[in-house]
Order: sequence, then C-alpha cells, then structure tokens
Amino acid sequence: MKGLTHFSVGAALATCFPQAVDMALENYSVILALGGVFGILPDTLDFKLAMFLEENDYVIDPASSEYLKDPRDMKTIDPQKIADKMAQAIDQAWKTGKLIKLQLHTVQMGGDLWRHYEVSYDTKNNEVVIEIGPVVTMSQVPTEFPGIPRDFKERATAKTACNILQTQSQASRIDIFNGPSFGYMKKEGGVEIIFLPWHRQWSHSPLAGVAFGLLGWLLMSGITGSLRTGAIYGLIIALGFISHIICDLTGFMGANLLWPFRKTRTEGFHFLKASNPIANLLMVYASGLLIIWNLNYFSPKPIFQLYWMEYFGFFLILPAALLIVLARRFAKKEKEEASRIRAEEEVAESEEEFIADTR
Repeated sequence: MKGLTHFSVGAALATCFPQAVDMALENYSVILALGGVFGILPDTLDFKLAMFLEENDYVIDPASSEYLKDPRDMKTIDPQKIADKMAQAIDQAWKTGKLIKLQLHTVQMGGDLWRHYEVSYDTKNNEVVIEIGPVVTMSQVPTEFPGIPRDFKERATAKTACNILQTQSQASRIDIFNGPSFGYMKKEGGVEIIFLPWHRQWSHSPLAGVAFGLLGWLLMSGITGSLRTGAIYGLIIALGFISHIICDLTGFMGANLLWPFRKTRTEGFHFLKASNPIANLLMVYASGLLIIWNLNYFSPKPIFQLYWMEYFGFFLILPAALLIVLARRFAKKEKEEASRIRAEEEVAESEEEFIADTR
C-alpha cells in the first residue's frame, strides 16, 4: 500500500478509542496523527535506514567499465555481461546454500535523464534475461539521446546451473532513482528469487510494533504523569504500526511476522497489488469515512444522526461497488482492445511473410 494509505488507516484506527478522540478535541493532542505517523513508520525505517545498512555480495553498476563494451563510453552497456554476473550469483547460492544478495544500480545519463533496462527470470529455460533500453526522462518517457535511439533494445540471456524458482512474475524496470536488489536462496529443487531481501523484515514485525508501543507508553506516562494516559498513547502507536503490516499482508510480498525468530518473510494473501490505485483509493476513502463517523459519534454534540449501517452502506458500500464494477469493465475493454491490436499485428506480420516468400 502507498504511504498515504498507511497513514490514513493508522489515524482512522486511532479514532476508534473515545479517550483518544477526547484528548484530541479537549487537549489539542496529536494522538490521532500519531497513529498515522506510526502507520507509515515501517516503510520509513526500510527506505531510510535498512536499505543503506544492507551488505551485498554482488554490486552491479552498468555504467562502470566492467559492464561496458567500450570502457570509455557509458552508452555501450553490455547486457550479456550483466546477465552473466547475475547467473554467477544464482549459481553461487546453489553451490554454497547461502543467501546471496545482489544490488543493481541505475545509470544516470544527465541531470534528469536515465538509461532504462529490465531484469527478468525465465523459469522455463532457467535463464537470467537482461534487456537494455533507451534513455528516459524523470517521467520514464523514452527520449532521443546521441547514439541511442528512442526505440533502442538489446537483449541478452545467461543460463544458470540450477532451476530458478520465481516469485515475481513481472520484469523489474530499472531507470530513475534507486535500483532494486535481489536475494538468491537455495530451496528444494532450485534457487528462489527474493525481491528486495532487506524490505519487510525486522521493520515489519509485530514484535517491533509492540516494542514501540511499550516505549511510547513509558515515555508518555512520564510526560503526562498518568500511566492510563500513557497506555492510550502506547496502544495507538502499536496499533498504527501493526495496521501497516496487516495492510501489506493483503498483497504478495508479505512481511516477516516472526522476526527475530525467523529470517524469511511470510507470503501475503495475494488479494491485490500494493500499487493497485483502486485499492489504495478505497482504503483512503474508507479511512476518511471512519474518522468522520468516530469524531461525530464520540462528540458531545454530534452533527448528524445516522445508524451506522445507513452511513457506511450509503457512503461506502454503494460507491465502492460502483467503482469496482466500472474498473472491471474498463479493464475488460482495455484487455479486449489489446487483444484486437495484437491480432491485427499478427495478421499484418503474416501478410508480410507471405509477400516476402512469394517474391
């Protein structure tokens, strides 16, 4: 889920406690916002701390001379050299049985220009696939660059000595900002590909959420002079933190629920992708509705009087159902249009082959 979604969910859950709402309304406390802040904290810890503490066995910088056809020209990236190095890392994981970590760097061609390339794993042929693309802008739009046309593509593969067990179906697109990292772990029957091995580990453990909650309880008890008030702060801190983990479990990557007793992530429920715009929109919208309901319900002078089934049925269930139906229809039409274009291209290609054969 997106950061705004995690913040909204954490803040919404904080409003479920009348004591927290009273503190926010009467004492101008930031306790409700605190739920949102700790709702986004797990990812903040990952992307501001954990990723920089990670130690990698292989670091691939495509712009370095090791991966160039011409060591003096960074435009001549050789996809074969990258593929060979990644296959070597997978083979090492297979032979040693150790977790091998590999970091890929981006290639900056100018102030706001980046070289695009993609990494994927062919589990059928057990190959690492690298495709070097054109130069793109910060909006990830291909652009002309001296010596590199807008439609540039160069592909290379490298076969591994073992089976590749893929958990990520799509290719990793690498261009702007930071490149991804992969972990290679030997499992029964091959080597499993772990995307971002440092992500959703200790920072996404419920135990870490409980620890933050206890610290918040002790700190706020000292500040307010009340163990009861401190306990409310600690509860909302822990709940906001754990709500982030629960939201992440609806996706694919999951989280490390048993850290520090386990080093691997528990797989998510595969309900939806974390980047799904419809899911994020609905979660933020539902959180906003819950905040409004709770603030009104716990207020000494409620602004509106509605039964909860009427409120959430009219303002949440009906709009959500309509949005989902429209999104599915749009996706179906988009899929049909893509199939039609693909069919037309296949017919055109067949006609070209027929003409070429008859000449």
